[in-house]
Amino acid sequence: MVSDTQTTGARSATRRATHVGPTRRRTVHIQGRLRFATGIVLVMALSTAAFGAEGYMRASRSQRRVAALQADLASLQQRVGADEQAAAGEQRHTRTVVARASAVQKSIQHVNWQLQSVPTEAQLAGLRNQLAGLGNDVAAYAACIPQLQAEINSLRLSWRIDAVKPSTDYFRLFTAAPASASCSAGVTGR
Repeated sequence: MVSDTQTTGARSATRRATHVGPTRRRTVHIQGRLRFATGIVLVMALSTAAFGAEGYMRASRSQRRVAALQADLASLQQRVGADEQAAAGEQRHTRTVVARASAVQKSIQHVNWQLQSVPTEAQLAGLRNQLAGLGNDVAAYAACIPQLQAEINSLRLSWRIDAVKPSTDYFRLFTAAPASASCSAGVTGR
């Protein structure tokens, strides 16, 4: 009796069922490579997206910080402008004092010229009174001029900017050589 396995048709069917051809093996191998490459590309895309999101967050924080610093700079520029105007006002005041002192000196020269003519006793007494008053003023102004010039020359501006805590920002106008209290009172009339 002939069994099924011994027939030619049965043998070729058995061979086909147990034998996988080289084409099938290549397809499985290529699919495995494609899956691996897809996984690598997916991991790279996800890591790139994560780095991009982190960069975007940092950039937005930096932009907010730059905007805050620009606002601080604008307010500091206004403060500096105001301080410069105050310093210019002080310089104008000093020029006024110098002009008054030179006017007093001219008055003294005029008085000296008038003394060359022969005055009466009353005129002499009046001139003496005028000279005493003018001489005191001229001496006071003349003594103050070097002190005021030293004060103007040593004017300095000090500032501090703290972007983290703007309430501690400050600008200070100071001098290392302030005029004496008597000069300040004589110049300002106080």
